Amino acid sequence: MQQPLHASGPDGSLWSRRGRAVTALCFVLNLVDGVNVFALTYVAPALQKEFRAGPEAFSIVFSIGLIGMAIGGILLAPLADRWGRRPLILLALGLMAAAMIASAGATSIATLGLCRLIVGIGIGTVLASITALSVGFAPPRYRHMAAGIPQAGYPVGATITGFVTAWALPVHGWPSIFAGAGLATLLLLPVCYLILPEAPEHGRSEAPHLGIALGGARRRNTALLWASTTGGFMALYFIASWITKLAIEAGLAPGDAIIASAIYSGGAVVGTVAISMIATRIDIRRLICGMLLVSAGLFLVFGGVRMSLGGILVTSFFIGVAMQGGVNGNYALVSAAYPANMRATGLGWAMGVGRIGALSGPLIAGVAMGRGLSLFAVFAIFCVPLVVNALAALAVQNDLGNARY
Repeated sequence: MQQPLHASGPDGSLWSRRGRAVTALCFVLNLVDGVNVFALTYVAPALQKEFRAGPEAFSIVFSIGLIGMAIGGILLAPLADRWGRRPLILLALGLMAAAMIASAGATSIATLGLCRLIVGIGIGTVLASITALSVGFAPPRYRHMAAGIPQAGYPVGATITGFVTAWALPVHGWPSIFAGAGLATLLLLPVCYLILPEAPEHGRSEAPHLGIALGGARRRNTALLWASTTGGFMALYFIASWITKLAIEAGLAPGDAIIASAIYSGGAVVGTVAISMIATRIDIRRLICGMLLVSAGLFLVFGGVRMSLGGILVTSFFIGVAMQGGVNGNYALVSAAYPANMRATGLGWAMGVGRIGALSGPLIAGVAMGRGLSLFAVFAIFCVPLVVNALAALAVQNDLGNARY
């Protein structure tokens, strides 16, 4: 087990005030990630009209952002183990801010796609770096919480963006949404430059070669973690992309379907915070497995049981709790699987490879619905990746002495 870092108690059992502040700032950074991602989601109809693009053409814009996240996680995030987490976060924030502001002046699908690629690279880099940074300031008992709480910022950012967009879009148009998101990101740059510290663990030893980080004795765990993130992201992005339409298919009016989407996001926040806190007492592997198996059951209920408005809303909330909580538990699981000097590399690659699931999930759902499969059949398909994530997480071994699960 690694020794506690900057803990306030002599035995390392307490979480220092500075460590908690770093985790809170990482929460805000991931909140801005949510703003930058969902700004596109909410203005997509207006952009399709502006650029006269059909769903197929516009789906490229969504996909290229996910490709950017994979690039950021796989190619840039590992540099945080060599250069430090702080400089990578500052670099990624600068990329995101510039690309979001440039998006406000996009005149075609091609230019918008290029901007979204850069935004995605920034987000993929930030996600791994802030998780590694937050964990680095937490004593062993609280490292799962330090890894998980920042992930709750993402759905909070999505919710805030929805309300702001509903007000600003009819008045100021879609460029204002992108410009506002870019300025919010830009404002964080000087804040992080002034107050964001480097992880106390960084600099103890040279970051290892990628093959050492991800191969050898860690090969089995690495494969399981990649399977976990790929399965989890596949189900997660299926819901994130289609929940409004799925709620309509379940019998809701369009306005009520939007409410169901918002309630799902609220459940996502609750689930992410809950698993982070409970993991201080219960094995994170069992928590992930249990939550995702519950979410698979809820998928079948949502798809196969005729419910009232209240029933659909309640089910949407608990899908958010169980699925988003379980999938976001992967961040804590990956963080625990690698020692400090290769943690950003492990996180970046696991989340980068996981984007394969993020790309394929919405596509598979679109094909399934396009072929007329029932709502129950569509949800049943996505129980499979949830079970893959659940069982792969449960099979990860704590056999390398890096951290307590």
